[in-house]
This record gives sequence, structure tokens and C-alpha cells, in this order.
Amino acid sequence: MRNNSAKSGTITILRDGRGIIYSINDKSDKVFVSKEYLNGAFDQDEVKYTVQKSYNSSFKKAKVVQILERKNNTFTGRVHNEGKKTFIIVFPNQPKKIKLIKQSKPIVDLTVVKVDIVDWNERGPYAHAQINKVIAQPDDPLADHLYIVNKYLIKGLFNKDSGLRNINLDDFILGQENRTDYSHLNTFSIDPDDAQDFDDAISIKLQKNIYELIIHIADVTAFVDEGSRIDSLALQNSNSYYFPEKSYHMLPNNLATKYCSLVPNKKRLAVSLYFELNKDGNVVSQHANLSIIKNKNRMTYGQVNELLSKSDNIKKYEDIFLLYELHKKLRSNRLEDGALNLSGGESTFEFDQSGYPIRIVDKKQSVSHAMVEECMLLANQYAAKLLSSKSFPIFRNHDMPSRKSFLKIESLISAFSNKPRNFNGFINSIQSEKKRRVFSKLILKNLKRADYSLTNKGHYGLSFDTYIHFTSPIRRYADLHCHRLLKKVLRNEKTDYSASIEEVIKKINYNEQKSKNAENEYNQLKKLKYIKLNQEKTFSCTIESLSKKFIRVNINEANFTAVLSKSYLKHDRYRLARNKHALVGKFSNKTYKVGDELQVEIKKVDMMNQEVHLSLCTKLKIF
Repeated sequence: MRNNSAKSGTITILRDGRGIIYSINDKSDKVFVSKEYLNGAFDQDEVKYTVQKSYNSSFKKAKVVQILERKNNTFTGRVHNEGKKTFIIVFPNQPKKIKLIKQSKPIVDLTVVKVDIVDWNERGPYAHAQINKVIAQPDDPLADHLYIVNKYLIKGLFNKDSGLRNINLDDFILGQENRTDYSHLNTFSIDPDDAQDFDDAISIKLQKNIYELIIHIADVTAFVDEGSRIDSLALQNSNSYYFPEKSYHMLPNNLATKYCSLVPNKKRLAVSLYFELNKDGNVVSQHANLSIIKNKNRMTYGQVNELLSKSDNIKKYEDIFLLYELHKKLRSNRLEDGALNLSGGESTFEFDQSGYPIRIVDKKQSVSHAMVEECMLLANQYAAKLLSSKSFPIFRNHDMPSRKSFLKIESLISAFSNKPRNFNGFINSIQSEKKRRVFSKLILKNLKRADYSLTNKGHYGLSFDTYIHFTSPIRRYADLHCHRLLKKVLRNEKTDYSASIEEVIKKINYNEQKSKNAENEYNQLKKLKYIKLNQEKTFSCTIESLSKKFIRVNINEANFTAVLSKSYLKHDRYRLARNKHALVGKFSNKTYKVGDELQVEIKKVDMMNQEVHLSLCTKLKIF
């Protein structure tokens, strides 16, 4: 092994406990750090590290040798008692324990607290902390929600004195110049049943075999000036957060849900993207303009799905059926161009009065959701083309997988398919929805993460050469930025590069990942509670991956990845097959493959490390 000289960088801690260090001098230079070499580093700490490179491998391994600067000294966590010692767990696989000191009264496990580190005790096993605030008791129905919100969000940014102008909205709209008035059109919106803010609305008609589609997006920038206090505060979270208990808007509530929102039967300001498409769904003409609209029919996904199921609704809801037909052509064209179509893994919950989940439901994309999505993809793609040649937009990139990742996916497909297939063809060939979900997850793990950048790399998953986020300015800061640029382009104003945009991109990338982590951990906690409540049950699982010691399986009912130790398998000497997609018993020839279905029992639900350990019951039919 060869040791390189020490470097400095910022570390990001991953959910599995590993870290990624980004060099301070070169942000594109990143290295992975295994759990045992974190040296007590927490997320976003500035560290000194060494890189070791093996002579027979190109893979670089790093080791943290010193913490240069701690990013945070205040944390939200949960109490975990070990004998007479009380620790605070901030996240699973925590690299350094936080021990509570000067705590005279006992405090029960899983109590949600905010603590201040008083001594990092860098050379010792524990950091020392004192309680700043008790946030929630473990039996509080809102405990999980409060834990996540206090851990991830910057709260209280907006109050009554938020700097929002007190305006007469009708007069403000009447005073707007150089806007096209679309308020006479039959404009409608389709959103979730519980939607609070309405970013988009749609108008559509068919004339002489040409679809005239107008996608209206709320003009947030008419109310949020660049560099204003509201703008600066919106950037702090960069996203809206939506939980079953409560929503936390990126903007002040009255902006997000009233002034900007395309609420029903009220005139609102918008940026409208106009498309003419032929009968095959190909764009023949397109332009953008500032507008005034009126959303005349606020519909929900459920309502649209229901009316589409009844043919006698065609005349009454002609525009909905037109959009339905057009979306099928848009979607078909996109998939033919190579866009990925993998099965999702989102869940929704039904709760009892105590806040415990009593049912977990897979969130599947409905037809009505797909109709809206195709319109938004079309709008985002066109906005990207408009801006890429005339300004400096924030591109939404999804880079191509590495050659190594391609080979892994090809190996997976060849192991479970009799003939060569592309990603979509392979997933579509799988009959079982449970197996489709598992194989989609395995493919996604080998794809790169989408992010924001000033450099255009295209969007691999959507098969777009150029792409931005434009259609959700109420809830995403990247969209808000691109709206400002488009309005300047439409007004023939000069758009100059600003060095500050680099910091904005860094901020929104970090905050986007933080919001995903918040959503994922919230879901993880609810699923853990569901499994714990039902731990006497026998669960059906699907094998996700195999290693020399463990089998990772998806508990189908909860869509939760759990661990099955190899010691619970039928007694044998098991070897991991060369392609790593199967365990094979040396003497019995018993085989466990990715995608096989197993029956398991719950051995342990670890709420602190957010893990579930299983034992094998029996093996079901493999299909």
C-alpha cells in the first residue's frame, strides 16, 4: 500500500455509516471512507485525511486522521440508556458516541432531545453533551414527526413580520403590463387530494388534428425579488417539506398557499408555455409568455381517475380526455427515446389515534398523475432549451452510469433473463410486482444520483439532452432561480454570470439531499413501528442481495429492507456464486437467489440503529 500526504476536505456521512470526503481544493475529487476509519467525524465536518491506494487496484480508500473543524455542536437525537450511562443517538451507525453528562434525573429510552456538545473529547470514545431541550416523550403521537423536523429543518424562518408586502392582489394583477390574458380559457389543475399549494395548471384543446397545450406555472418571482429577505430565507431550506402531520413551505404560508398558488376561480399571475403538437405527440411549435390565468376547475388525482373510467364523461370533460390521449403519446415517445421506466418504492401510511401506523400502502403512479407528469417534463425540457443558449440556468443533471455500473446491471439482467434486454424490457418481463420492485431498486443503486449544476450533462433517466427544474417554483428554489432567468430572456434583458450562483447550487444540492434524508428517515421510523407492532406475524420477503454473512430481504408488506443472518439457513457450507446473485449450499445444493420469496419471523427490531433482524421460517415457491 502507498500512503499519500494528508489532504483537507468536507465529509458527508451516508446512511450506511460510510463517509464521502470532498477535497477542499477540488470538489470533483472525492474518496470513500469505511466506518472504521471515520475517526469520530460527523456529517459536514472539515477533516484532514490520507488516501491509500493499492498497487493492484484503482479504488482509493481514505482514512480520517484529524477533525479540523466541527460543523455543528447542537444535535437533535434520541435517548439510549446503557446501564448507568445515557447516550444520544443522532443517526444509525454513529461514528462517535455522545454521552449525556450532568443529568440528575433518569430519562427514558427514545425520548427526543436537543443537546449541546460541551466537549468533543477528540481522543476519547465519547463526546460529552448536556440537554438543551426535551422535544418529545417516546409515547407522544408526534414524536417521530418532531424528531425529524427538529433534526433536518431550519424552522421559524418566516413569521408575521417576514417582510412580505401587504398588497391588494386584484389591484396588483390589474397593474401588470405585457402579459397575455388567458383567464377566459378552460384551465384546470390536477393535484393530490391534500394539496395545499398549486404550482401548475393546464389548458388544452384539439383543432385540425393539432393539440394546443398550454402549461401554466405560478409566477412566484412577481412576489419574491432576487436578494430580498424572503428570497434569502427561502434558500435556507431550498425545498418545501411535506409530512402527514404538517407541511413546511419554502416560502411564507400566505405566498405559498394564496398569492402565488393557482387556486380555483381566482385570477393569478403565471408563466405560460404554449405548445402545438401533432397527432403523434411531436412538438411543431412552442413559445413562452408571461400571463394572467384563472384555474376554473381544481381536480384531484382520484377524481380524474374515476371520471376517466366512465366513457359517458367524454363530452362533459373533453379536455381531460384530450390530455389523457396526448399523455399516452408523449410517454410512448419518451420511452422509445430511451427513458427509464422502473418501479417506484414510495409508501403511504394509515395511522391510529396514537400515531402508530396500522397499514402501509405502496404509492403507485396513477394515470392522472402520469398525465400531469408528462406535461411538466415537456415544460421543463422546453424551458431548458430556451435558457441554455441565452443565460446561465441551473441544469438538472443525471449523468450516465460508469462502465463498472453498466457491467453490474448487465450481469444482473443476464443472470435472470434468457435473452438480451434493455433496462425497461427486463423490468417489464418480470410478472411479480414484488420482484419488479426489488430489481428496480438494484438497477437504481447502480445509477448516479441526479443533481444541480451550471454544467449541462443531460438527464440519463429521462433521456433528455438538456433539462432543468422549472415547474415547481413554490416548493423548489432551483425552479425559482430559472423563472427569474426566463423572465429576463422574455424581456430581452441581459443575464450575466454571477459567482454567487455556485454557492446557491452547492446549497440546493445539499438541502435536496437533506430533504430526501428527512423523508426516508421518517418513513423508516414508521415502518419500524409497524413491524414492531406486528412482530408476532410471519412476513413474506423477497431477497434483495446476498453476502458471505447476510441475506438482505425486502419485507414486502412494509417495503422495508431487513437482515437475515446466514446462520439461520439450513445447515450447510454456503458459497456466494460468482455473479453474487445466489448462495449455493455445497452439500445440499440448496440455492437462495435474488428475487426468491421467503417466509421469515422477526428476531429483533432495533429502533436505535433502525434495523430489523430476521430468522428463516420456510421457503416458498420460487417464481
